[in-house]
Amino acid sequence: MAWTKAEPVPGTVAILGSGEAAATGRRVLGMLLRELAEPRTLAVLDTPAGFQPNADRVAGKLVEFIAGRLGDLRPRAGVVRARREDLGAPMGEAALAAIAAARCVVAGPGSPSYMIRQLADTPFVAALRAAHRRGATLYFASAAAVAMGTYAIPVYEIFKVGEEPRWIPGLDVLAPLATPLAIVPHWNNSEGGAELDTSRCFLGQARFDAMRRQLPHETLVLGIDEHTACVLDFGRGHAAVLGAGGVELLRGERTVRYASGETFPLELLASLDAAGAPPDAPAPAAKPSTAGMARDVGVHGPDEMASVETALVPDPWTEPGAQSPAIPAELVDALVAIRMELRAARHFAAADHLRDALLAAGITIQDTPEGPHWEVAGRH
Repeated sequence: MAWTKAEPVPGTVAILGSGEAAATGRRVLGMLLRELAEPRTLAVLDTPAGFQPNADRVAGKLVEFIAGRLGDLRPRAGVVRARREDLGAPMGEAALAAIAAARCVVAGPGSPSYMIRQLADTPFVAALRAAHRRGATLYFASAAAVAMGTYAIPVYEIFKVGEEPRWIPGLDVLAPLATPLAIVPHWNNSEGGAELDTSRCFLGQARFDAMRRQLPHETLVLGIDEHTACVLDFGRGHAAVLGAGGVELLRGERTVRYASGETFPLELLASLDAAGAPPDAPAPAAKPSTAGMARDVGVHGPDEMASVETALVPDPWTEPGAQSPAIPAELVDALVAIRMELRAARHFAAADHLRDALLAAGITIQDTPEGPHWEVAGRH
């Protein structure tokens, strides 16, 4: 998938299954910000959670995460309110200007259907598409990831209200891919435990399989595990999988899975069909070239972890003269994400063992509502 020199290259897109303000998010967003020219302006849309009384705080916490965990990159992040009712008013004009000026647009948890109702067929989504086509980076997770596809799951209505499983038209933000797309985050969710299948964005496997039959045959389903990112790099023509899990591509009878650390060509998103990948498509074994980032670790069971390849790079969040952690920061991030996956799968003994091992290495973990935070013992 190539662009001519006369056309601007669309911006890089990071789609996260979850963990936008946790260890995976920190690594991925840091990687994206390093590739942006200064000033690194970020527009954090509050729209997905706009129905909540504390919508400004939901988006505000993302701004605080960006400023606090990525402050060395001097990001300029601000909350942007985008509502249909604000069109033509100063608030709406300010939102349009912020989206147009942003080098990166960020959106996260909330309700996909609410976000779609507020943005569909408005100047807001037109501005978002235009910004991306001009080169703006997109960093979308969870509900916002669902909403950006051609078809979207009304998660709350199905999972909480009990409405009939169905798809609704999405915002179709990724038009440059030239393929109808359905994005399904929380692909491997296991919060329901043994009693309730909450995988496939809380739908469960059986209900999701039935919903897939409702989609037009040419639609590509992009399933993204929790604490995992699928990074679409239009300039380099490939997608990279980063984080604790993997990504699945489904179209017709064909399913291909890519693990963390693997890449695949963007052409595959448009050409994967019932007959499989194109004959000349490379095998899913290439590692992404992401300077300053560690290879991520996958969980294979409650008591075993995959081997780790990591680049020994300095922790950019370490103050000059401060004691460095015993292991690289990127590896700590990966291990903290694995601990979360183990806890979600109810492998509490293994999760505690990993926590104790980190503690022995001088790393303390604090679980917070925004996700776990870690620090080197004795550093304040």
